[in-house]
Amino acid sequence: MRQTINISTSTIFRFALIVLGLIFLYLISDILLTVFIAVIIAAAIDGPVDWLAKHRVRRTLGTVIIYLTILLALLAFIYWALPPLAGQVKILASVLPGYLDKVGINITILQHKFSSEYSQKMLENFSSQLYGFTSNVFGTAVNIFGGIFSACVIVVMSFYLTVQDKGIKKFLATIVPVQHRAYAANLAERIQSKLGKWLRGQLFLMLIIAVLVFVGLSFLRVNFALTLAIIAGLLEIIPYIGPILAGFTVATLAFLQAPLLGLLVLILFVAIHQLEGYVIIPQVMKRAVGLNPLVVIISMIIGAKLMGVMGVVVAVPIVATISVFLGDIFMHKNEN
Repeated sequence: MRQTINISTSTIFRFALIVLGLIFLYLISDILLTVFIAVIIAAAIDGPVDWLAKHRVRRTLGTVIIYLTILLALLAFIYWALPPLAGQVKILASVLPGYLDKVGINITILQHKFSSEYSQKMLENFSSQLYGFTSNVFGTAVNIFGGIFSACVIVVMSFYLTVQDKGIKKFLATIVPVQHRAYAANLAERIQSKLGKWLRGQLFLMLIIAVLVFVGLSFLRVNFALTLAIIAGLLEIIPYIGPILAGFTVATLAFLQAPLLGLLVLILFVAIHQLEGYVIIPQVMKRAVGLNPLVVIISMIIGAKLMGVMGVVVAVPIVATISVFLGDIFMHKNEN
């Protein structure tokens, strides 16, 4: 029995519009990424600005204070931390071949990409880049944001969204149809709250771990304490795997310096991990709406595959935004 499938002209027209819309979004993906980064920054800064506003500091002045504080913190880090960090990375590059020889990394399969010469050259290049960063801060910042125009747009947009009371909510409400503005405003407020709390909590958590590791390694007189502490802080963004990987790496390097020192470093990381799990995370992240760790890891892998380092940076905020929207969809279906 033959069946006839009728496709109306309006259906074909809608499908064509959807395809054209997806192509258009792909063509302006760089612009959308710039806007999203500005929204993330505004969401993170909005909380402190709101706190200042509640204490009778005008919103414009409060926004300027927060931005200046962040700028001064970055300049202080660049001035005081990056030069010794670059020096430590350079020394690590020179001693790395000896370290690799100690652990017996001479497997033929690994020698092609992870030989001591390759690793040493990679670290030396990274050290040179850090030195260049300290001497040309403006140029490096421009490269990070994809050009001076993008950097200016991100700063101006995030400042504008922050200086307005509920700026992100108002922005999203103006770009959607009138009949959906109430929902869009509510959605924007919840997304902003989730992004802001997660990002502020995550940055603060990374800073605390980096400081604790640096203090502990300095007390134990472990070589490359600053470099290893920064690595431990950065790896904190990866749930479960990050802290384990950081602890294993640092303990291995300390063990090569002295076996007893490696054991002490391992005990240090276990103590920090316990402190993190029972004290730091409950206090720092108690108001942040968490995501499933597996979802975070998968999203970061996908982000790295699609956009490299920038993809890793924006992967979790994008997933957090999508999770809020999908939560509304599933809740609406359950209600029906």
